[in-house]
Amino acid sequence: MKLPSKKCSICILWPVFAVAAAANWFGGSTEAFGQANGCVLISDDRNPLDKILRCGEGLSIRSTPNARYHLTDQDGSQTPAAARLDSGALMIEFTPGKHRRNFQILTPQAIAAVRGTKWVVEVISGRTSTLVLSGTVEVARRRGARGAVLQAGEGIDVSAGSGPLVVKRWAKRRVDALLARFNQ
Repeated sequence: MKLPSKKCSICILWPVFAVAAAANWFGGSTEAFGQANGCVLISDDRNPLDKILRCGEGLSIRSTPNARYHLTDQDGSQTPAAARLDSGALMIEFTPGKHRRNFQILTPQAIAAVRGTKWVVEVISGRTSTLVLSGTVEVARRRGARGAVLQAGEGIDVSAGSGPLVVKRWAKRRVDALLARFNQ
């Protein structure tokens, strides 16, 4: 589905619609969705039209307008253990706390697991791309035994197959284009 241009009002409100759709998927309203997962949708201080899903003090998730994702709660705690990203991109900020020491993003191609950092994961055309903005993230294939560790400023592209995972320092142009999708 092609989304309208960024200038239209539905695009600006798309993250709100995405959370509402996720709430309906979970069987309740947006408010119930937030309460059930310890998460609330708030406006970004720098850009009030952008929304951030904040789960407790240690987890915040920004999504691109076309992102399709949902939170998972593997152990019933207030803070989700992971998010499943099917398409689009998420920017995640996670700080470990007393009840949650790590967080991961599950995609069709990869798992990006973190102990505390800020990073971006994007799923597009059979590929998962991960960029670490601060901290450390381990990325592994969904069906692979060995992963790669990324540090701040490094990225990786994972597609189907079994070849080695190659960590690279992405070109400034690629980093800027990805961050612009989050008004960063």
